[in-house]
Amino acid sequence: MKKRYKLALATASIALGFGGIQAKSAQAAALGGVVYIDAAASLTNALPAVEQSYQVNNPGVTFRNTFGGSNTLAQQIVAGVPNVDIFFPVSSPAVGEAALTTVQNNNQLIAGTRQDLLTNTLAIIEPINSTIPISSVQDLANSQVRLVAIGGSGVPAGAFAQELFTNSGLGPPSAFQNKLVKTATDVRGVLEQVSSATNDTIDAGVVYTTDAITAPDLVKIAYTPPTSAYSPIIYGSAVLKQTQNPDAAKDFNSFLGSSQALSVFQGFGFRAATPVPEPLTIGGSAVAGVFGILMKRKISAKIKAKSKVAVD
Repeated sequence: MKKRYKLALATASIALGFGGIQAKSAQAAALGGVVYIDAAASLTNALPAVEQSYQVNNPGVTFRNTFGGSNTLAQQIVAGVPNVDIFFPVSSPAVGEAALTTVQNNNQLIAGTRQDLLTNTLAIIEPINSTIPISSVQDLANSQVRLVAIGGSGVPAGAFAQELFTNSGLGPPSAFQNKLVKTATDVRGVLEQVSSATNDTIDAGVVYTTDAITAPDLVKIAYTPPTSAYSPIIYGSAVLKQTQNPDAAKDFNSFLGSSQALSVFQGFGFRAATPVPEPLTIGGSAVAGVFGILMKRKISAKIKAKSKVAVD
């Protein structure tokens, strides 16, 4: 009788597990509404593609994206700009306070939702028809290079560029600093300055590699600096306390950390900030996934024990 009770308990546990899956699936099907995202300008092409991948299983969820300089977006959120569910900036504490940290320090992130997702690299670009040889950072100081475009205030790409220059011996004070054009409001602005058809004075610029490859007919990568010359470029995301759609926002934020989303980001040149294993989930819940694995092991042990008793 005791053995039958244990077997019945195991069967009931499996049934509960499937019930959890069905409940979670029903919850996923119920997700809907708009998710508003403030994101780094360098995610302009990649993020919509990831959203489309998510919408395959969540057609009721739509997205409204605002792209810009990460630090500027952080300041706007801290100042109380409405309609932001997820913040997805790029930053590095080594180049100043991280944009996500700025928002977190103002107690505006939902605990447990912050995550590091992606990395990027810097690239020195020049107009596609340029004949100026650039094979090092120091070559930017040559007389042939008239002006160099980088991100201005509030643009992490500009801060990374300045760090690169400093570590390459071109930091302030130096004559080279007088060549810098820092009017761009985000990294895409730097790309436009270098690639503009009317550009006849800017000979080079520093952008993220993922931005450089979006305009192969307008710019070319002249030189890729070693990553040891600047701090890690980290993209992270989190859900804001002000969200009006917490279920969908949290679910999509979790999706951003999945291997499925990473594969899309990699197609645009990004890399994972940390190794991303296949999520251990049941119906999308990591907690449920861990519970499911533990339950499987427990049931397996019970079945083995039962078999041993039967053989004995």
